[in-house]
Amino acid sequence: MQKVLSKDRLKEFLLGLTKNHDLVIPVKDRITKFKLVENREDLDKIYLKDITLAPPKQFILPENEELLEFKGESVRELHNKKEKNRRKTIIFGLRKCDLNAFLVLDKVMYDENYRKRRDNMILIGLYCENPDEYCFCNSMELDSEGCYDLFFYSEKNNYYISIGSEKGKGIVKNLKDNKGKEIKKEPKNFKTLKNKDIEKDYKNKIWKTDADKCLSCAACTAYCPTCNCFDIKDTTEINLKDGKRTRNSASCQLKSFSQVAGGKIFRDTRLAKLKHFIYHKIVYYKKQHNRYMCVGCGRCLRVCPTRIDWVNTINLLKKTEKMKDERGKK
Repeated sequence: MQKVLSKDRLKEFLLGLTKNHDLVIPVKDRITKFKLVENREDLDKIYLKDITLAPPKQFILPENEELLEFKGESVRELHNKKEKNRRKTIIFGLRKCDLNAFLVLDKVMYDENYRKRRDNMILIGLYCENPDEYCFCNSMELDSEGCYDLFFYSEKNNYYISIGSEKGKGIVKNLKDNKGKEIKKEPKNFKTLKNKDIEKDYKNKIWKTDADKCLSCAACTAYCPTCNCFDIKDTTEINLKDGKRTRNSASCQLKSFSQVAGGKIFRDTRLAKLKHFIYHKIVYYKKQHNRYMCVGCGRCLRVCPTRIDWVNTINLLKKTEKMKDERGKK
């Protein structure tokens, strides 16, 4: 049974959630992004028109996070201090791609800091009414169920709310039931990834066309909702006895990422780094976890300063293969 919420009551509904929860919503500032609601005025900035440029990743994987501190021979983990008695966090306005991004991260992030934050989250999805020319989520075999606690479908003057968990059910228990036909629909894409069987094409020269444009700026990984690479650093105080261990976001698109002791860099060319990004999303993760790491949100395409479109490049691979087959039959 779905619940119904009038659109003109949305802010009232969200304000009510802030009484017992930390609430994160999509807003439009310098860019569209997710933001923690700190006061009533923040709700006036809510942005629901289309997918945000920045993903909600920082709320589950902070860019910089202190893991432990040490004083002499004494070591203390810091997650217990930070997570104890913390209110549950509700993230509202997640698109289907963002919800599936959490499922991707769940398969590779096992540490207690991540698990505590994840278990403390309530995810509320929102139907994507305005997919743009970069969206290709329908190509990535995303889950429609089991990835949210609540999901809002917009229909005329109302939101029809599907319930995905007991946590979600408790939030909307006081809303009216939808006594009519259940509302459910899938986003419509203009872009399609036509071929994901690209393992045999790793050495194809077509990748060099994109690599020649690549600046190795790491914008693609910074804005990707599923990129989760990190570096661990220990820093010490001047007494050389006290210090902290931190986890910091990293990127496979930077040379330093694959550098090892002695200065050897295993992926030292733009071509090698770019192909690793694409093949991790489409091939490597799929082999290990039986799902694609890419969720088709298109953010890496939107933010690329040189407009590299690796989806189009893969589609050209398919087209080239078809042309070869046709010439072979003649």
